[in-house]
Amino acid sequence: MVAKIEKALLWVIETICLVLLISLAVSVIYSTTMRYLGSSPAWYDEIASVLLAWLTYFGATYALFLRQHMSFGGIVTALPKHAAVALALVSEFLVIGFFAVVAWYGNAILAVAKWDSLLSIRWMTLDIVQSVIPITAVLMIIGTLLTMPRALRNAAAGIDTDHAEIEQAIAEAERETAEMSRKDKTK
Repeated sequence: MVAKIEKALLWVIETICLVLLISLAVSVIYSTTMRYLGSSPAWYDEIASVLLAWLTYFGATYALFLRQHMSFGGIVTALPKHAAVALALVSEFLVIGFFAVVAWYGNAILAVAKWDSLLSIRWMTLDIVQSVIPITAVLMIIGTLLTMPRALRNAAAGIDTDHAEIEQAIAEAERETAEMSRKDKTK
């Protein structure tokens, strides 16, 4: 059940990132074309900034769900099993606490930001623009809670996912090299 929820949320976040990336690319191409034609759109700078900020926040959320964010897995795996699990658990709760503060104050900012708007698009208030902060903070809390059991299992097993991925990539490259070598010898 948890895996299905995680997979569904990951798909939604991935889709949002893709839509934001395409929107940003289209707005840049449109603006560049219009500048070349001598009619630069007034809204481009603000919209591109907002899209890039939203893409950054949702991209960070996506990375958190995949556990591809910066961590110190080597420290955890160097510790004895119980200490590794305890340190991993403390770090998980610190992450959740940090994003809870970000969500709380991000939401508080929305009440103030609703009275201001973008300069070039007056109907878009800053609470819409800034809403990405509490939304992604809550998603990051959910992502941390959903992936926490896997992180704790890895800590208990002494698995550093970064090193495991590197070792897997090296093994695959060695297999491919050996296979190519065999094909060259048969020719």
